Amino acid sequence: MNPEHTQQLFDRFDRLYRGWYLPVTENLMSYGFACGDGWFLLLWELSEQIELYCQQHREAAELMAVQVKQKFGELRFYTRLKIPAVELLIEAARMQSRHTCKLTGELGELCRLQSDVNFCCYQTLSPAKAAELGFVPVSSA
Repeated sequence: MNPEHTQQLFDRFDRLYRGWYLPVTENLMSYGFACGDGWFLLLWELSEQIELYCQQHREAAELMAVQVKQKFGELRFYTRLKIPAVELLIEAARMQSRHTCKLTGELGELCRLQSDVNFCCYQTLSPAKAAELGFVPVSSA
C-alpha cells in the first residue's frame, strides 16, 4: 500500500495501529500494509468496526494490529489479542477481499500468473488488471 494511504490509516486509527513503531520482533506494522491500494477502503471500514468494538468493550482495550498483508490473494489481518467478535469482523473482511481487486478496489476474482505453472502467485484482480499483468482467473486455469 502506498505511504499516503498507510499514514492515513495509522493517523485515523492510531490506537489499533499503535505498534507500528515497535521492533519487528514485537510487531510487524512498521512494514506498513503489505497489500495493494485497492483494499484501502476495505481496511478503513474494518478498522472503523474494530475501533468501535474496542470502544464499547473494555476487555478489548489492549487489542492491537500486529500484521496486515495479502496471502494467497486474500487479506490477512493479525492482532495481538484474539477476541471472537473481532475475529468475525476480520473474517468478513477476508471474504470481501476475495472479490475485491487489490490494486483498483473494483470487483475482482482470484487469479494466478498465466505464464508459469510451476510458480503459484495468487492475486485478487479485476478482469482488466488480470489481463494487463498476465494473470488468468483460477476458475478457468
